[in-house]
Amino acid sequence: MHNRVRGVMLVMPVVMLTACEHRASQTEPKDREDTRWVMVDMEHLSDTQSSQIATAIESRDLLMGRLKSALMGAMQSGGPVAAIDFCQEQAPAIAGLVAAEESVKIGRTSHKLRNPSNAVPSWMEKVIEEQVVAPHGFADDAGELAVAFPITLESGCVVCHGQPEQIAPAVREAITEKYPEDQATGFTPGDLRGWLWVQVPPVD
Repeated sequence: MHNRVRGVMLVMPVVMLTACEHRASQTEPKDREDTRWVMVDMEHLSDTQSSQIATAIESRDLLMGRLKSALMGAMQSGGPVAAIDFCQEQAPAIAGLVAAEESVKIGRTSHKLRNPSNAVPSWMEKVIEEQVVAPHGFADDAGELAVAFPITLESGCVVCHGQPEQIAPAVREAITEKYPEDQATGFTPGDLRGWLWVQVPPVD
């Protein structure tokens, strides 16, 4: 099984960016005080780790699919300003439902945050620092597995994340109102936007 999952990890395209950031669940990812995370060799996974990564991929795809569908609905009904409202008001609830359904912790973060409350899990610090553009896995001493999946900017996302001249005044105003500390502009399609991360509990 681990060879099949490893192949999926290597060939799966980078997940698309939805035009918002969100918390993954109602509780921030907190480690035990003595937690130690080590990087996992994605080419040599145990069967248990392969199963956990399969769960991470499934959770990632489920969350991104639901967010994309809901975001497109918001865009069609009210344009980019409505999409910004959606990101702040509804996206966290969608992520929380996926976390509960899949029994994982899941969220997104970035080197250029829009929402400062999006906590960076401790195991991701090196990923953020080096702006890693490939999936990376980490394991702790209790058997939990964490995976960071890079996200690249799609062309449709420039309406909220593009260069200043690409963002309409009404959209800039809405972003400033809801995210006064916003850093998440100045991107072009194909740029690394951030990462979707999943923490999968130990397998019983």
